[in-house]
Order: sequence, then C-alpha cells, then structure tokens
Amino acid sequence: MNRIAAIDLGTNTVRIMVAEPAGEKMFKNIFSDQIITRLGEGLHVTGNLSHEAIVRTCDGIATLAERAGKYSPFELSIYATSAAREASNTAELDEIIQKKTGVKLNVISWKEEARLSLKGAKLSTGDIGKMILFDIGGGSTEYILSSGKAHASAHGTNLGVVRLAETYITKNPVDQWEYVHMVKEIKATVAEAFNRMDVAGNETLVGTAGTVTSLAAIAMELDEYDPDKIKNYKLSYNMVENMRKKFSAMTCKERGNIKYLAGGREDLIIPGIAIILATMEQANADHILVSDYGLREGLILDIFDKRAND
Repeated sequence: MNRIAAIDLGTNTVRIMVAEPAGEKMFKNIFSDQIITRLGEGLHVTGNLSHEAIVRTCDGIATLAERAGKYSPFELSIYATSAAREASNTAELDEIIQKKTGVKLNVISWKEEARLSLKGAKLSTGDIGKMILFDIGGGSTEYILSSGKAHASAHGTNLGVVRLAETYITKNPVDQWEYVHMVKEIKATVAEAFNRMDVAGNETLVGTAGTVTSLAAIAMELDEYDPDKIKNYKLSYNMVENMRKKFSAMTCKERGNIKYLAGGREDLIIPGIAIILATMEQANADHILVSDYGLREGLILDIFDKRAND
C-alpha cells in the first residue's frame, strides 16, 4: 500500500497527516489532525524538556497515531524540530515515543526544516517566482529565500513564540513596555536574517504555520477551518495590526473565547503577530500570502519522492 502517515513534532504543536500519491509531485490528504502539547515549555530556561511536557507530548503522539491507524497507513514517520534539537534530554523523549508507537524519532536540522517547509509551501503557492517564506514555530522561525525552483538561501532564528511569550509577556492584557522590549529583539533578529540572505526587495512574502493560518481564519470569519479558503489568502498589514491592538487589550481567557485561538494559542498569538509585523516591515510589504501547507506537507512529499527514486 502507498498510503503513509507523518508526524511533525513541533515545540508547541503535534501535527499528523495520512496521505497517498496523487500524480507527480502531488498527494491526496486522507486524514490530518493536530494537538497542542507545548513540548518546549520552559526549555529556554532549563535546557531540558520537562517530564510533564514529554508525557503530554507522547500521549498526544499516541492519540494521533491511533486516529491515523483507522486509515491503514503502510508506515508512520515522526520528525521533530526546534525543541528536540535544543534539549539535552531528547533521548528520553525518543525512548518513550518508541515505547508508545514503535517508531524512532527523527530530529531534523533547521536547514532541513527550511528545505521541507519550502517544498510543502510551494504546493500551495505554485510557481510565483521569487519569494521569501517564513515559518513561525514555537521554538524558532525560519526564513527561506526562493528564486525559482530551489531555495537560494535560508536563515534560522530563535524567534519561537513559546520562548518569546515565556520571556517577555508576563501580563495579560499586554503590558506595553513588555511588548516594546520583545519587538526590539524581534526586529533586530529579522533584520539580521534578511541581511544574511541576498534579498533584492521584489520578492513575494509568504507566511506559513499556525499563527499565520489562525489569523487568516479569524480575518475571514470562517465558521469551520477550510484549507482551500486559507490557501493564498492575502493578509494585510492593517489586518494584522488591528488584531494586535484587539488581542493585546484582552486577557488570555478572553482570547480563548475566539475561535482558532482557543486550546493553546491564547498567550502565543501576541509574539506571533509581532514576528509577522516585523517581517512585513523589514520586507516593506503591505501584505503576505498565507500558505496552509508547510513542513508537514513537505515531509509527506519528500517521503514519496524518495520512494519513487528507490
């Protein structure tokens, strides 16, 4: 059977997809789901994944694997990013995952993460020429400059929304001074990322991952999340800035009443918005294209490509 399942284990969210080939460089999404487990909680302080976070995450992985099993995938692969890269006790996480699923954890580098995120995002954007893709994660944000079919350069940063929220945002509604200090770090880091890439200034700016897609769903007032409607949606600077003002004035509990923020994004949306705004300002862009596809889809496509070449 050609049907496979892949898990993208992030610093904040565990995402799974079951897919099967559907022509050259394409696949059919049979099943997809996600659970927010916040694996990287407190990691930037201790350097370790907490036992509680490991247990939450492994339970989430087991739950998603069980749900995916109903669709009879031939194999399951699990790939981890920033939190697993940085933690000193990733072996403990791997051991428990193997006990629960029988699958060994694959920890990928930020360069591989950037490559796969671009590969996935291009399924959504198509060939739009020169673009800068940014992938906002819980533990890092990657910037990928693409000129045509391949990525020309990439830069990984430590701008993860979990770390930023835990470091800077101690009050909700948001304290303005805390926000200003956070934005100062974000802007400096984004500027460095752009300086390290050969940015010409005429690239299309494309955003992927949960912060971007959640804001798009909110802006569109979707009753139910629809990837086809999210795909290539133009999210303007003014839309994002207006949401920043609105959400900053709320408590986390109040944000939790907003669809697409509940269940684990209530405190992370503010640093996520700050990264988007700083990136748009650095690129001198008045909007971004939203991609519902990213790392998870890139993983799926990469597995199928390798199979085809074997």
